[in-house]
Amino acid sequence: MLIGAISSHAEAIHRIVSKAAKSAPTKSRLINSWCRSLTSYELDPGRADAPRILSSHDLRSFQAPMERFLRIARLGIERLHERIRDAGYVVLLTDRNGVTVDFLGIDALKQELRQAGLYLGALWSESEEGTNGVGTCIADGQSIVVHKAEHFRAANIDRTCTAVPIFGPAGEVLAVLDASALAAPDDKKSQTLVYSMVTDTAKLIENANFVDATRNRWLLRLAQRPECLEMPGISMLALDEAGKITAATRDAREMLPSTTDLSTLFGISVDELLNVAGAKSFSAPAELRAVDGRAWYFQLRGPDSPARPPPIRSAPEESQLFKLAGKDPALRRAVERAHKLVNAGLPFMLHGETGSGKERLARALHEDGPRAGKPFIALNCAAIPESLIESELFGYRQGAFTGARTKGMPGKVILADGGTLFLDEVGDMPLDLQSRLLRVLSEKEVTPLGCETPLRVDVRFICASHRDLMEMVRSGQFREDLYYRLSGVVIRLPPIRERVDLLELIRDVLQEETRETGILGQLHEDTLDRLKLHSWPGNFRELHNVLRHALILSEGGIIRPDHLPEEFAVLPVSERTRRKDKRLQLESLLEEHGWRIQSAANALGVARSTLYRQMDRFHIVPPNHLES
Repeated sequence: MLIGAISSHAEAIHRIVSKAAKSAPTKSRLINSWCRSLTSYELDPGRADAPRILSSHDLRSFQAPMERFLRIARLGIERLHERIRDAGYVVLLTDRNGVTVDFLGIDALKQELRQAGLYLGALWSESEEGTNGVGTCIADGQSIVVHKAEHFRAANIDRTCTAVPIFGPAGEVLAVLDASALAAPDDKKSQTLVYSMVTDTAKLIENANFVDATRNRWLLRLAQRPECLEMPGISMLALDEAGKITAATRDAREMLPSTTDLSTLFGISVDELLNVAGAKSFSAPAELRAVDGRAWYFQLRGPDSPARPPPIRSAPEESQLFKLAGKDPALRRAVERAHKLVNAGLPFMLHGETGSGKERLARALHEDGPRAGKPFIALNCAAIPESLIESELFGYRQGAFTGARTKGMPGKVILADGGTLFLDEVGDMPLDLQSRLLRVLSEKEVTPLGCETPLRVDVRFICASHRDLMEMVRSGQFREDLYYRLSGVVIRLPPIRERVDLLELIRDVLQEETRETGILGQLHEDTLDRLKLHSWPGNFRELHNVLRHALILSEGGIIRPDHLPEEFAVLPVSERTRRKDKRLQLESLLEEHGWRIQSAANALGVARSTLYRQMDRFHIVPPNHLES
């Protein structure tokens, strides 16, 4: 974009906003949005950089709570895209925060669309981008076409966007459906047909979601002509068993007087309505007269099942935790304990070597717990420079420090509000930040950098470390009070070399890599020998890399030892001998102590659970009549 065009656009925005500030309040949605963008959000209309796009990891935390809605909306998005794609339009579905949670684009324009922010994960709130279709639609809850130079930021003035809100059953803005094009004719009237198509599709999605969200209620469909009962703009009311109106579609709220009860609206009870309808599925159209004298035609659908809270997982076969534990006895014992405590509201502390699956376990704890479906946000404290951990964790407002993003950034704690924050390698967190984290835990509030007012947050913490945190507490490197705040439940993940089900793990990871690469391959018996005897210092990360390396070299056939990395070239006989000697030594010690586990553990100077893990590792099974 030419510098002159950027400067001219910015000057026009400043001039119009300045004039509006000196005059009576304007009724123009566009100018009101420009004023918010310039004064409330302190954005620069001349800024020409690309919109911010979330990483796939962060995006999932916004998509997860909307998973059911996204499935419902997908068909409507696909149909709209088919109708407008050839004219150069793409379709975006955002959440109520302006985060693009679904998107259908044009393959030939992929790079241009991403650069323009017309892409999955792009942020289109007014506070991020100023006046634009999605952001302004969210701000005032109304449909809008923002065409070319009506956009606040100079980077967006070549494009057009049509945005329509999708409301939830309670009347709240649930999402926004948007159709955008990189270029468009200057005349705004050129968007009339697109506006009509987006509006119709948004209403279809909204009504489909309303029917799904009220499936446990009586659903009353209303129209003033019987043939209109199947049209997209149908009015619907959700009723409980007593006839109270618990939810209403947008059309119903606009057409019917404000009321909360069926009898005051129609002078009829639920039982009387049932006598007229006479069916549990949608009944044939029947006439109903409102108390104001208007005649309505209606259909009634009964609830699918009594309203009740979602069940809590209890059976091991339904638990993500037990699926993760596999067949390793030691890990299954730890998982069984975690499964019983996952709903207790306690923080979890996970210990294990690098790559042993701590984040996978944290996700399983989140998915099995009461916050499933809410955000799961992860931060690796060791992977971020010490100078940036504070801003990543707590966020900052615009201009908080040199080099900060001009629009500020929400921290991981705020992004995880209502859900789970996983802090990996928490032992690498600087001491001064440990004090701030302790305040978040105790006060349940966070103050972003540059802000004076704290924000309330509700976050469950799961932390992990490969370091000995108690030793760090003793040496003054980790706060003792923070340690006990974070370690409500402690779980140790064994390295994969100690797992009894190592063979199954190897085969599972091979299947995962096969799906990722599309290359089929089978492990030769000699290859398995080398894999089973390897010490796997990198655990799952190393296992994934090794098997992908072997799959690619095997070219879809049998994976032989020479397809493995160089360190696997020679069969580690010394390692096999060492393991065999260790097993013999352990068996000898157990026999010496009459197979009394606690006695043998004391002799070794280890915990009873540690001895059990070693026995599991070497497949040592005590004689049944002596097992203790």
